Amino acid sequence: MKVFKAYFKIIYRNLPTLFIYIGIFFVFAILLTMSNSNTTGTTFSETKENIMIVNEDGDTPLTKGLIEYLSSKSNVIPAAKTEEGIQDALFYEDATYIVKIPKGFTDDFVGGTNALPVGKMAAGNSTSGVQMDMAIEKYLSLFRLYTEASDIRTDDTAALTDTAAKVKTDLGNETVVKWADGATPVDSLSKTTYFFIYMSYTIVSIMILAVSTIMQVFNKRDLKNRMQCSPEKASRINLELFLGNVCLAVLVWLFLIVACLVLTGSSLMNPKVLLMIGNACVFSFTALSLSFLLGYLIRGPGAQHSVANVVALGSSFISGVFVPQELLGATVKYVASFTPTYWYVTAVRDISELSAYTFADLKGIYAGMLIQIGFAAAFLVLALLLGRQKKRQTV
Repeated sequence: MKVFKAYFKIIYRNLPTLFIYIGIFFVFAILLTMSNSNTTGTTFSETKENIMIVNEDGDTPLTKGLIEYLSSKSNVIPAAKTEEGIQDALFYEDATYIVKIPKGFTDDFVGGTNALPVGKMAAGNSTSGVQMDMAIEKYLSLFRLYTEASDIRTDDTAALTDTAAKVKTDLGNETVVKWADGATPVDSLSKTTYFFIYMSYTIVSIMILAVSTIMQVFNKRDLKNRMQCSPEKASRINLELFLGNVCLAVLVWLFLIVACLVLTGSSLMNPKVLLMIGNACVFSFTALSLSFLLGYLIRGPGAQHSVANVVALGSSFISGVFVPQELLGATVKYVASFTPTYWYVTAVRDISELSAYTFADLKGIYAGMLIQIGFAAAFLVLALLLGRQKKRQTV
């Protein structure tokens, strides 16, 4: 196993350079994962805007209930006494929404004439208007449903008070979401998702640097001639080089997976995490095949650093690693589809959005992995053909 040992001696000598790329990866992964996981997700939290309520109808059960409901959805500021004060509140953004309840509104509403609607004004640059419109419509629709069903009169204060209490109870009910066994909220998995996405940059960089450096050493004419004169068979030398490449890919993959589990707190019991690990394993061997091909093309002792940066950074930018795929244009996505990184990132995103694990749900993910394997096979065939051609040219 002399060739195998020499393989890892070369790796050991180049560890400082490899650790630089690993360090860059951890900085990117930790910072970007934390920022993205805090700003993206599918969860919704309601925000409270400042609103002003001008009540000209007095303290009726309907108006009191409506004001109380709107107060739970927003921050109510004191009402202005003049029309100019109301306009100033909107202009200076003291309030983003104005509710004006006209005099006689309760009798008009309960009586069913609907001649006195609730006045609404919203600031021009505010989106709270839609939210408050929906809240008012929701409350009044439910109140109307009770009054029409019970045929309540406008002077029946007790019935109106009871109706307001029922509406309050109904609107206070909230749906409780419970995650099934094995399911994980998107927010808790987002850190793992982004970590695996950024992992592709490091895998490609390390593989190109390590494999191309080793191939440059073993392809030196003097060393190659000495190996041909040695008692070791060429098939055994190639086998040990192959084993060295496989061991390198597995070690890099294992190191990054352990780092992911430690830094993100992910669990191996989560099927999504297991699928991402499998996808990363496939991509590692694809990157290994690409590095093997580039090893025959790279010339010069320092060229591998430039190639690693160009290939790793270039494929990362157009494939959705540093820029979300949703923001990429159709042309960029089309070009990126000719790189394995694009299919790796697509598979990671599809895995993170899984809600079931049937074959129909996993079909697209498996297709992405198969495409990566296809890239690996194509790179390997090209590398072998190129290696055979160079061998014929060597004197």
